[in-house]
Amino acid sequence: MYEVYILNRPVIFTENAEAKQNDLVITEPEKKQLQELPNLLRQETSINGVILASKDVETLWMNFCILYKEVLAAGCVVENQAGAFLWIERNSRWDLPKGKVEPGESIEEAATREVTEETGIDRISLAGHLRTTYHTYEEAGTPILKTTFWFHALHDGEDTKGVPQSAEGITDVQWKFRPFGDELLKNTYPSILDLVSSIPD
Repeated sequence: MYEVYILNRPVIFTENAEAKQNDLVITEPEKKQLQELPNLLRQETSINGVILASKDVETLWMNFCILYKEVLAAGCVVENQAGAFLWIERNSRWDLPKGKVEPGESIEEAATREVTEETGIDRISLAGHLRTTYHTYEEAGTPILKTTFWFHALHDGEDTKGVPQSAEGITDVQWKFRPFGDELLKNTYPSILDLVSSIPD
């Protein structure tokens, strides 16, 4: 199974066609249907998600991927010694530090570098790989599929003050404890919240 976010809505590639309320199910989609997914979701705002069902999920996924230019990125869910998590505010939404992998750089190196660049916080060590997420967007008319490798990271400190990287549109850096308040929950991305929720209390 694969899950990609298009316009912040999940598109699931699976053999199992079970759907939730307001999900659209397409069985054995053709190339044109894959190409039209962004336009479909842009027009049909009532659709919560899309299920793409196929007996050959791997081939279906590859047929989807070749429609996009792939960009590799890496990021971290950073936890400090007090058990708080590091959040950034970017474009009026709460997000996690992440960014593109530079040429010659490992995914792990990119993940920790991005944390320090975007938040000003260092003394970061990786505790393990969490998962890989996918989302699409357009850049100068080119459809992009961003593959982001996420890590659970530990900060050797507690309420260390961060410095937001304004050049990247970041306006705030904060440590937040669980349970997260409504101000964050209503102003973040579903995939990001799911990522943080995967770390045990």
